[in-house]
Amino acid sequence: MDQRGNGGKASGWDRNMGSKQLPRRIAQYIAGLVCMAIGLVLLKRTYWGVSPITAVPDAVANITPLTLGNATILLHVLCVLLQIAVQRKITLKSVLCLGVGVPFGYLVDFFMWLWDPQMVLWQKVIALVLGIAIQGFGVALISGCDMMLPAPDELNNVISRVYRRKLSNVKMIADAVYVAAAIVINFISVRSLASVGISSVASVLLTGRFVGLSFRLLPGIRMTPFFSASAPAEDKT
Repeated sequence: MDQRGNGGKASGWDRNMGSKQLPRRIAQYIAGLVCMAIGLVLLKRTYWGVSPITAVPDAVANITPLTLGNATILLHVLCVLLQIAVQRKITLKSVLCLGVGVPFGYLVDFFMWLWDPQMVLWQKVIALVLGIAIQGFGVALISGCDMMLPAPDELNNVISRVYRRKLSNVKMIADAVYVAAAIVINFISVRSLASVGISSVASVLLTGRFVGLSFRLLPGIRMTPFFSASAPAEDKT
């Protein structure tokens, strides 16, 4: 049962619960970041492409001295700047997103350094499935604690809320932009589609399913709302 009233604003009960759950929220959020970084690296190590959000940092890392983690941090910075431009103000969520992007990038580089195997076909298939599943679980952990999303995802929410567009449509367009940009960067520089491939398509098709499965199997990871800001436009079915 929804415990919020007054036009959707968080009640005193919600704020108290949010404060009491803060240590758990932080722990769950960190676990979610770790899972997302592990999943990202598993997909990268298949060399069959990466998820759409990671495609641009991967393409940039392929042609510059930047590591994948550093390029990921730069994407987060760009997305935070775009959030500020769209909203025409600096918000707490934007600042927090920037703070999250840096450790996430370092986590990516750590797991890239830790795990660099030579895999045969069947091992790559397992890595692909595990990577998407672990990423989906990480997304569920982060979404469930209702604090702040990674900057690219929060940018989608901001655009959806400010321009009153369906979040699913915004995300679809954003993914298409990321993939197109990665294709252009890769093709111009190395004449290949190194950042886009089977893993990219599988990630688009399956990550959401693993997120939903995580919430069904572990409903306790979904906590009471932490922020009282208005939600993005919902999809109407």
